[in-house]
Amino acid sequence: MSLVKYRPDIDGLRALAVMSVLIFHVDPALLPGGFLGVDIFFVISGYLISLILFREQAEGSFSFAGFYGRRVRRLFPALMLVLAASLLAGFFALLADEYERLGKHAAAAIVFILNFQLLGEAGYFDAVSYSKPLLHLWSLSVEEQFYLLWPILLLASRRFRCNPGWVIAACAALSLLYGLHLGRISPDKLYYHSLPRFWELLSGVAIAWMHQKNGTNWLPSKLHPARARDALSLAGLALTASALLAFNKTLQHPGLATLWPIMGAVMLMASGPGAVANRMLSWRPLVWIGLISYPLYLWHWPILSYARIAESGSPAPWVLWLGAVLAIVLAWATYAGVELPLRRAAGNGQGKRRVTVVLCCAMGALLAAALAVLLGKGMPERPALQYFKKNEGQMVREARQDASCLALFAGKVAPVYCRQNHAGERMIALVGDSHAHVLFSGVSELAAQQGYGTLLLANSGCPPFVGAVTGRTPAEHEQCAQSIDTIVEALRKDKRIVSVVMASRGPQYLNGLGFGPVEANYNFPPIAARSSPASGTPISPEQAFTDGLMNTAAQLHERGMRVSYLLQVPELGVSARDCLGRPLTLSQQADRCRVPYDIYQGRMQPYRAQIASLAAKAPYLHIIDVDPALCSAGGCSGLIDGQLMYADDNHLSVAGSRRVAPLVVKTALPAGGQ
Repeated sequence: MSLVKYRPDIDGLRALAVMSVLIFHVDPALLPGGFLGVDIFFVISGYLISLILFREQAEGSFSFAGFYGRRVRRLFPALMLVLAASLLAGFFALLADEYERLGKHAAAAIVFILNFQLLGEAGYFDAVSYSKPLLHLWSLSVEEQFYLLWPILLLASRRFRCNPGWVIAACAALSLLYGLHLGRISPDKLYYHSLPRFWELLSGVAIAWMHQKNGTNWLPSKLHPARARDALSLAGLALTASALLAFNKTLQHPGLATLWPIMGAVMLMASGPGAVANRMLSWRPLVWIGLISYPLYLWHWPILSYARIAESGSPAPWVLWLGAVLAIVLAWATYAGVELPLRRAAGNGQGKRRVTVVLCCAMGALLAAALAVLLGKGMPERPALQYFKKNEGQMVREARQDASCLALFAGKVAPVYCRQNHAGERMIALVGDSHAHVLFSGVSELAAQQGYGTLLLANSGCPPFVGAVTGRTPAEHEQCAQSIDTIVEALRKDKRIVSVVMASRGPQYLNGLGFGPVEANYNFPPIAARSSPASGTPISPEQAFTDGLMNTAAQLHERGMRVSYLLQVPELGVSARDCLGRPLTLSQQADRCRVPYDIYQGRMQPYRAQIASLAAKAPYLHIIDVDPALCSAGGCSGLIDGQLMYADDNHLSVAGSRRVAPLVVKTALPAGGQ
């Protein structure tokens, strides 16, 4: 058995992984699969660390204290620098809730549970990922959770005389199968969950096991002539590179498709350092980047994140590329000025213990600082936020439910949004998705002045269009369908209702695309038909949307109700808070929350044309257009007369609701119903 020696080609593979992630985070269009660099890191990590584990356990020199001490000395120095810098930058650049979230993420990252914290938030490709400067540290949490369990399992397998190879294979298979299962029932949780990731680390572990058992030349020695070894390494490089170029967020990940880049990385590592592709990876500039890959990974995302935060999600491309260069400089400075000196200081056994204790104490102090930010609610009294406080209340969304409305659903599951105001003999019902919810404050106030009550019945991301559903999985489709039935049944049975106003998003349901920087990576599927037609011909999202809207409108019209549909309000594409300006900006953007009218029209035109065609066929469907209240010839603005019209990038604020309420109530009230 040959001893495991330093392999420069693995540092080259690290360089390929980290540069892929860096390029993807600067401009995803340049390398759609660049995020797979993290998965390649998992394979490399499983290989290198397990080599040490296997060797020490074979020699009888393994100890948990020694193993985790090495992890502390490897991870903590650069991690502490990045965490401290991120918290300091957040003090000047983030609003209170953003800074509070940063404190929460920092604390979770320090104890390596950030991935589980992120499970309760939106996914990696969600609308606000750029506003989370520590988002990328989820991968460290996954790794350390694996290394908390794997040494124990490996020791247990030796004690009970289980073949480690079979243990690795069984655990990897279970991990992959669990990921496939989770992708079907809860895809939002798939990306950050650690269990569906363990098979990627175990792929590297498997190569380490074979190298420990048979030597690092095990596979190369069996491939004769050398051209066969070269072919394997070139095939591995081709698989890895093609995945980085062609893989995209539409593929379930991690899942079966992830075998594509993982097998490429495994083939490269198994081919040995002498194979042709591995010699290419041993190129000195690549090796240099590989040596700084860990601090580069840590630094790059906070820098790019803060650049995007400061510029409301859309900084100039040169700003992001400059940030990438800065990340490389800081990574080298961290490696040369912090990591290497600490390695030299650790030296002997006593030095290692001393360095480990100091690092743990320093990280404990950093944890206390993160918790202080969290418990201090993001320190809203910071001088940088004084300008913002007077307008902060305008972005507060009203309560989702109240007791008066919930009483109507006693013993049943009430809609997500369920409110009632000024209940009486004549009621206006607001139904739809969350866009109906935000209408409630203004419409209920104005309707009450004219002797009408207002009832809100709405779902989140699931408009009550009979025969249409939204969701990622069959279970979510069924849940949406049931909630639609609940709302429509309640409307049909409520004799007080004289008018129904439906409100929902439009283009996003039709094409599955978000709008602007804040929704650049939106990946929720379009609306779909509840059931397939007998002909077997697929129903387009456009048809599902209009059929569903028409079905609901027709049913309510038959019950004698006046039926209206509110065209979607303009989308800002940026967070509403950016209309007030950021605490820290890189450039002057005087009108960052005004959408040019031609861009707005281009986004809305197909959707509006469909609604116009529908209304022409059903004259009883009254269309409400609030453009006059929010737009002018120059564009549509989120800030009018010093007041925020929006609570976020696409939902009206209370002030916005009051501004459009006259247009809504004028159309919704039956003729002569003053």
